[in-house]
Amino acid sequence: MVTESNETTPSKIDAESEKLKSASPAPESEQPTPELEQAAAESSPVRAKKPKMRRFQHILRTALIALVAVIVVFLAGFLTDHFARYSPMKAMLTENLTQTQDELSQANQAISDSQSQIDNLTTQLTAANDRIAALEQDKENLQSDLDSANQHIELLTVLGELKTAHIELKSGNIAGAKVALSSTAARLETLKPLVETVDANLAANMLTRLNLILAGMDTDSATAQADLGLFAKNLQSVETLLFGKK
Repeated sequence: MVTESNETTPSKIDAESEKLKSASPAPESEQPTPELEQAAAESSPVRAKKPKMRRFQHILRTALIALVAVIVVFLAGFLTDHFARYSPMKAMLTENLTQTQDELSQANQAISDSQSQIDNLTTQLTAANDRIAALEQDKENLQSDLDSANQHIELLTVLGELKTAHIELKSGNIAGAKVALSSTAARLETLKPLVETVDANLAANMLTRLNLILAGMDTDSATAQADLGLFAKNLQSVETLLFGKK
């Protein structure tokens, strides 16, 4: 007779476990609430839009980077063109300006030197003109003195001729008296303006008196001699008034 063993085999254990599982009531599956269903329904479009937004932002970021790169390249090209084109021109204009300023400075210096020379020449010319004016005045004064001296000589010559004729008449030499008075008429004509300045009546009748003296020598030598003395005295008074010592 076979005795039952107290030990249970693995197959028996598994069979019993299956029985227990089948005998125990299955737990009820949890049903979602209406709030959770609504939240899930609202979050599903947002989850769908997020990839699109990320793609748009990526495109926008790429476009901005490209735009910045284009602007940087444009500015770099512009600056390169500017410096390549205008820097030599600026250097040339600066050199031309410096040269022009140097030439202007030299011209101003030349003008200043010329002006200094002009001022010096003007000063010299002014001094020369003043000297010439002084010389002209001296010349006029000398000419006036010369004319006065010549008139004085003429007047003294007439006085000498009258005195010579008077002496000749006094000695009875009528011919010698007439010879002494041969040039007196012309001299008196020359002296008339001078005599008028001190004695207009004498200047007016000098030639008449001389002619009467010459005419009276042959008829009345004594009267002619007296007239000669009086005529000489009148002219001597004129000479004293005009040329006497002051």
